[in-house]
Amino acid sequence: MNLTDLKKKGFKIVTNWQDCNKNTIFLFDSKNQTKFIKYINLATKKKCNFIICNINFKGNIKKKSINFFFYKNNKDLEKIVKIFYSLNRLKLIFVTGTNGKTSIAYGANKLFNKNGLRSCYIGTLGFFINSKRIKKLSNTTPSYFEILNLLQLANDNYIKFVFIEVSSIGYCEGRIGNLNYNYCILTNLESDHLDYHKNINDYHLAKINLIKDHRLKNSILFLQDYNLKNKFKSFDKNLLTQDNFISKNKISIINRSFNQYKIILKDKSYKINSYNDFMVKNIITILMIYNKIKKKFPLKITKSLFPPGRSEIIYNKKNKVIIIDYAHSKDAYENLLNKFPLLNKSVIIIYGCGGDRDKTKRPQIAKVISKYTKLQIITDDNPRYEDPSIIRKTLIKYSSNPIEIPSRRKAIKFGIDYIKKNDGILIIAGKGHEDIQTYKDKSYLFNDKVISSNYAKNL
Repeated sequence: MNLTDLKKKGFKIVTNWQDCNKNTIFLFDSKNQTKFIKYINLATKKKCNFIICNINFKGNIKKKSINFFFYKNNKDLEKIVKIFYSLNRLKLIFVTGTNGKTSIAYGANKLFNKNGLRSCYIGTLGFFINSKRIKKLSNTTPSYFEILNLLQLANDNYIKFVFIEVSSIGYCEGRIGNLNYNYCILTNLESDHLDYHKNINDYHLAKINLIKDHRLKNSILFLQDYNLKNKFKSFDKNLLTQDNFISKNKISIINRSFNQYKIILKDKSYKINSYNDFMVKNIITILMIYNKIKKKFPLKITKSLFPPGRSEIIYNKKNKVIIIDYAHSKDAYENLLNKFPLLNKSVIIIYGCGGDRDKTKRPQIAKVISKYTKLQIITDDNPRYEDPSIIRKTLIKYSSNPIEIPSRRKAIKFGIDYIKKNDGILIIAGKGHEDIQTYKDKSYLFNDKVISSNYAKNL
């Protein structure tokens, strides 16, 4: 029986052994021999009798009862894609850049839904069809066939627009395969993922190549940063910048109070509940996308456009403010903190840095944070397989007024007790929406919002 016959019989491709059953074909897209043996055994225990894998494994197969299909290269994989997937209805919108991917992709999906457009979102916060989360994802940009399965589900649910966060690592590892976008948003190019890319030039080049390699003939590119325009001259009239959009539509932004902005257009205005002008900038990017696709501005914007854990105010009473945020790069912290000196309030921050990631950014992060905060409470983020005390030691070395509290829970309690006595703004940064904390091979339930909200009841 060939793959075309299996498709006609209703078989579906899965990439996770846990999704295997007697009506699935398990596609193993790694070249790791140990993992191959492990996951093939797990798949077959789930009654899966059909496997697709790299031809390199052909001589190592012992299970005679299983039907194997082999691929040599990407061309072979694309033949499989054509048999199993029909995605013609979808308009793909890639969102990439160093900071702001999640806020824009998630927020744009929400805005489209609120204004009657069927759309979906694939990214850091999971897979959403319209405004409903269907599943969590292990990576910002999942594997190619996992993305294809999500796109097929979206297509089957009559979705038209798909917002996909595309990371530089996802691109370099081939996770977006041969997908081409109709629209692409580039937020900015700063510094990140240097543990993977080795230097900033290679990181930036990965982003630029991603945009150039996956465009269609008439793809539209939106740039949040006007200074990047010269890198994409080949787009010509299909290149739109945020500065030009603001100028053309005579958009003005008014900061009405600590956490109130107003975006004013010729014949309408939108209230934005945020203290962070970078978040407002992201909202304007979302409006730019909406306006280009729909040829008009949306009727409404709601606070649900902001993704959880991004500059999220969870307490604001009696001169005490608690904010959680996902920042984990120098520029993200700059965007998060640079407005606070204008408020003449004490700013206290709780943060750490993730282990097994770019070590060069830690001193830079500590210096930026020290510039804007009165007190830095250094704690653990996700140490993974690194020694957490060494991560903390580096941050302390480059901090202006640090306190070390290894336990993140105790650090949050200390911070809330501090503003209870002294007033001020407490920022709990680095994890945002995440609900686990990872030490070596163990993960523990931990959510900054839940824990800080509980302690804030005593304020």
